[in-house]
Amino acid sequence: MKKTSLFVSAALLMFTGTGIVNAHGPVRGKMTATVTIDAPAAKVWEAIKNYDDMSWHPSIKSVKGTGGNDKGATRVLTLNNGGSITEELKAYDAGKMAYKYKITDMSSTGTIKHAGQDEEIPVLPVGNYAAEIAVEDKGGKAEVEWVATYYRAYVNNNPPAELNEEAADKAVTDVLTTGLKALDKKVGTGSAEVKIDIKR
Repeated sequence: MKKTSLFVSAALLMFTGTGIVNAHGPVRGKMTATVTIDAPAAKVWEAIKNYDDMSWHPSIKSVKGTGGNDKGATRVLTLNNGGSITEELKAYDAGKMAYKYKITDMSSTGTIKHAGQDEEIPVLPVGNYAAEIAVEDKGGKAEVEWVATYYRAYVNNNPPAELNEEAADKAVTDVLTTGLKALDKKVGTGSAEVKIDIKR
């Protein structure tokens, strides 16, 4: 009888524990987007190499940059929807045709009421967003890899739908996919497939 009670208690603890795990805080996501463009790697790099120029990305209306391609340079992206994102250049390697950057500030699209609090919704519903974009020659074609790491925007448990992992994944997928498809259209054939891989 005691053994049965212990087993039931253990099962209840496991069940309760699962509930706690499901109500976890933010989990780091890593998204890798890749595309193989039918164009020389040097030509593709030429289109994206200037940190203060993102005219190749259709979601971005304009860019105001300071510092060129030097580490610590900043750029303010004005989006087509009127929002803005500020980013800092963390590393730049022309030889490897790659650079890394991080979001340092964002405007919001408004607020929602959640758990009795007003929560801002950033234009990109993520936190601690950092990324690297790199171009590599693959037999005369260019493989572009864009890797982003990020957390959901809501730091507490039980996030609202607008600020949860799904919202973050969708927004980042849109940014990377739209950008790489546009880059392929600009310097390649416009028919390349963008592959997305997400890990948590």
